[in-house]
Amino acid sequence: MGYTLKLRESDHVAIPRSDVRAIIRGGSGDAALLYLYLANAGEKTEDADICRGLHWDHSTLEGAEEGLQRLGLLGKKEEVVPVEQVPVHEKKDYSRHDIALVLEQDQNYASLRQAVGVKLNRIMTEKDDNMLLGLYSDLGLPPDVIFLLVGHCIQRTERRYGPERRPTMRQVEKEGYQWKRMGLLTQELAVEYLKEYARKQELIPRMMEALHMGGRDPVSRELEYLERWIGWGFSPDVVENAYERTVFKCGKMEWKYLNGILRDWDKKGLHTMEEITKGDQPTQQEPRRGGKRTEGHAPASGVQDSVAWMKEYLKQTEEKEG
Repeated sequence: MGYTLKLRESDHVAIPRSDVRAIIRGGSGDAALLYLYLANAGEKTEDADICRGLHWDHSTLEGAEEGLQRLGLLGKKEEVVPVEQVPVHEKKDYSRHDIALVLEQDQNYASLRQAVGVKLNRIMTEKDDNMLLGLYSDLGLPPDVIFLLVGHCIQRTERRYGPERRPTMRQVEKEGYQWKRMGLLTQELAVEYLKEYARKQELIPRMMEALHMGGRDPVSRELEYLERWIGWGFSPDVVENAYERTVFKCGKMEWKYLNGILRDWDKKGLHTMEEITKGDQPTQQEPRRGGKRTEGHAPASGVQDSVAWMKEYLKQTEEKEG
């Protein structure tokens, strides 16, 4: 998606007061930060650039985007063709001679090709070489990043289909285009991404258990919610608490309602059960004259004051009539 802001034409970054007031009312720090980032960019900006610039994951960006949309501050999003969806026939097609020449002249690629074949437990075909060389030459992914990419694809395939199962090179290629979009062009960035990915994968089954969804894997839309909540910094026990509130209010599980509870807590900076217990209590009236208010009953001191006032009023009335 391409993002633009509804800003006035100016030589400088000018933020209308109405926008500032709307952002303050919205109460979302992420939405405010996204607004400032887009205002500074001054042009259409892709989600991968935003995530890289703000050190966000995609779920955090979605939450901030949703906040700006609710406030009416985010311009129309223009569809762009994701690079991983570019048809294979539009990519450069390497001949056997091209592949042989690269293998002969580039020892780094030759070593990479051999290592990838071992990891995938297969003899590399000409089609495999075409896709691997495309990642290396066309996309410019370094050998160490491609090696991490292949290992990541293998782990995902084994987790889904069982041990010893291997992905196809087409699957590796598709994930490689996604990595390119996310800007994972160095070993350091790739390792950081894989650590965060592993953390989410460890949390997702626990999140599903907290939601009483059994041992099944989440569907794609459910996964979007779960990754967003993890990105907001919520643990399974907090999600379970929000789930119980949702069922109590709605009589059943409602993903949007539960998401609203967690979004509200995130805006308030409440992310642990201790913070939620202390910071998400109903507003109570101030106690009168140091008395402690009890729900459903008038304070004892208030009752006594009312009786004393009534007696004094009746006494004065009797004196006037007498």
